[in-house]
Amino acid sequence: MEAIERIIEEGIAVEKINFVRATMNEAFKIKNNLAEDSFDYGKIIVDLSSCDYIDSTFLGALIYSYRNIIARKSIMVLVIGDTQLSKSFIYHEIIKMFMVYGTLSEAIAELNKEEKKHRVEKLQQIQLSCTDTIDIINY
Repeated sequence: MEAIERIIEEGIAVEKINFVRATMNEAFKIKNNLAEDSFDYGKIIVDLSSCDYIDSTFLGALIYSYRNIIARKSIMVLVIGDTQLSKSFIYHEIIKMFMVYGTLSEAIAELNKEEKKHRVEKLQQIQLSCTDTIDIINY
């Protein structure tokens, strides 16, 4: 098993972090992986459920990647299980920046729900646009 494992679940890129302490040694790899993911996938999950600790360099790589992903009109969320890390994220109010889920299945379900909601809104816009066009033609 690799330290950082890329899995594709339902069209969503999942970067699974498979170590207890995420430090500057892994920061470069996660930053590169997330940059690659942002070109191929509109939705990305970073699964930190195995981590108890991330240092400031790794956190900085996540924040940097998050900003780039958002600029590309994509989305990145975090999965943080019930570990020491989840308590420190809440304490440091990092969750104000990231959408955080307790399990991978929750994150996938929520991202898929958002996609369905977006499709319905887009369909409604198209229907309104068609109705407006028909009204103009009938005028």
